[in-house]
Amino acid sequence: MRASPPILKRPLRFLRTAYEPDDWIAIFLKSYETGRAAQRVGPLSLFLQPRFHAWLRAMGAQRFNVYVACNAIRPSVRARTKEAIGAVRHVFVEADQDGPRVLAAIAARSDLPAPSYVLESSPNRVHVLWRVVGLTPSGVEHLQKYFPGELGTDPAPTPCSQTTRLPGGNNHKYDPPHLVTVEHGHSQVRYLAADFPTPPARAPVSPPPRVSVPFAAVDVVERARRYLARVEPAIAGQHGDLHTFRVCFRIARGFGLSDDEALSLLAEWNLRCVPPWSERELRDKINRARKYGREPVGQLARRAP
Repeated sequence: MRASPPILKRPLRFLRTAYEPDDWIAIFLKSYETGRAAQRVGPLSLFLQPRFHAWLRAMGAQRFNVYVACNAIRPSVRARTKEAIGAVRHVFVEADQDGPRVLAAIAARSDLPAPSYVLESSPNRVHVLWRVVGLTPSGVEHLQKYFPGELGTDPAPTPCSQTTRLPGGNNHKYDPPHLVTVEHGHSQVRYLAADFPTPPARAPVSPPPRVSVPFAAVDVVERARRYLARVEPAIAGQHGDLHTFRVCFRIARGFGLSDDEALSLLAEWNLRCVPPWSERELRDKINRARKYGREPVGQLARRAP
């Protein structure tokens, strides 16, 4: 049998190590230049085939970024939502700056096991993953929400449906593109929940008392922020692009906000999107929403909350 070329060995080794042979997984592709996206969900065996990796290389030549879901999808489900996760395979943290410092902080802690693998997603930025067994989706999310305060990692990527970059592909957010590499550590070990620190129990949060505020006293920007706090995030593969345009229609036209005001508010909402949009993409969507939207300008600014 012909040996795999080195560029193909990286993703193949990662996929074979990170998932069980009968797992279903999700691969997601995104072009941050055109906004185009593609998603494939299926059994692991599908993504080990040479023809699939030939397609990935062709898409990479078109400057698509390639991501893989950290956890296994329920068989026959064609989505990558939290509800679609069938088995937790990894605990995940992302250091979006000062990766070496985060790795040193992990190594210095006696209550954290050695990482299974560390991906260098871009210069000075790393994704750290531990292979696990027996954790529930809610349990891994509770743990991943605990780590940013302890390690200074990114607080956004905490859902169990989180993706990581597929090693061997390029990060096309940079020019020239950055090759995504992976360092395999204790990748043959499957850690248990007991191998990690126990996060403090989350205290029940009581809703704040409602205060009657005169309509005229509520700033339009604040009302737009409250609106966005109730809006579901955009999820790739679930009409996320259309959903984002509709949100931009409401913010840029409905509330009649300026481009800078709209971008500032959407940046907060964007942290919950999977994956988040780039600033350039959001600006483009705001401009197009303002130009092509049918929402009457300022209609929501004049309406009672």
